[in-house]
Amino acid sequence: MSSYIIDVTSENFGDAVLSNSHKGPVMVNYWAENAGPCLRLWPVLEKLANDYNGQFLLANVDTNKEKQLAHDCGVNSVPTVKLFINGEVIDQIHGYDSPDSFKKMLDKYLARESDKDLAAAVAQYQNGEKEAAFEKLNKLIFTDPENIRIQLVFAKLLMKEEAYEQAYEFLEKTPLKNENEEAVVLMTNALFLSTAQKTTSLEELQKQLKDKPDDMDLLFQLCSQKMMQSQFAEAMDVLLQIIKLDYTWRDGIASLCMRGLFIMLGKDNSTVIEYRQKLIDQQSH
Repeated sequence: MSSYIIDVTSENFGDAVLSNSHKGPVMVNYWAENAGPCLRLWPVLEKLANDYNGQFLLANVDTNKEKQLAHDCGVNSVPTVKLFINGEVIDQIHGYDSPDSFKKMLDKYLARESDKDLAAAVAQYQNGEKEAAFEKLNKLIFTDPENIRIQLVFAKLLMKEEAYEQAYEFLEKTPLKNENEEAVVLMTNALFLSTAQKTTSLEELQKQLKDKPDDMDLLFQLCSQKMMQSQFAEAMDVLLQIIKLDYTWRDGIASLCMRGLFIMLGKDNSTVIEYRQKLIDQQSH
């Protein structure tokens, strides 16, 4: 095996995967020798590791020998491939997939030539050359559309400028809204902030809702107000109400915001656990 491929056990997982992932991407391949798809996938991953020549580390976990480690990592079936960066899983693929799928997953996170120009654009923005920075970012989005970091930075800088609607509309046109958690959180915040900017007082809103309790525009305004006060459970209650009334309303933004809140608060948060179950229960009826 190449020096970019290692075997990992529960004893060395912390150093081999978590610590190394602070230096660069670590792709962890959870496999078992009695599973055909794992044997088919192995040459694909081995070739990738050699082709990329040290740009990422490939770590193999034999789930037959490391059952507890696989369980702790949330692996229920093999093959499962998880990509770690800075100690966190940032992407994953379940089951056998094409070489292109794994290449695409890696390329999203590995350094690209356009990252230098991206850094230059951010420096321009920080130096007060905002117009020039946005102009450079606009060009970069078209010259390297595969570099998702450019799109995320563009949206973040729009948020800094309080151009919340513009940030949302930009991300809404990209595939990131379906596949990137950071983008989902940005979109959620952009929606709440842009809505809160236009909302009347909470008292006035509650009066209007007495007359129109099922008005989804008013409900979303109420939800945004709750978010501004960090009343997450109350905000989720309103989102559930909108989803129940019409989950397709405004292209499903209530579902998007619910997902964004789940990501923001974290999967182990008690409110998230409670409302994820409420959402499942509601969808099953």
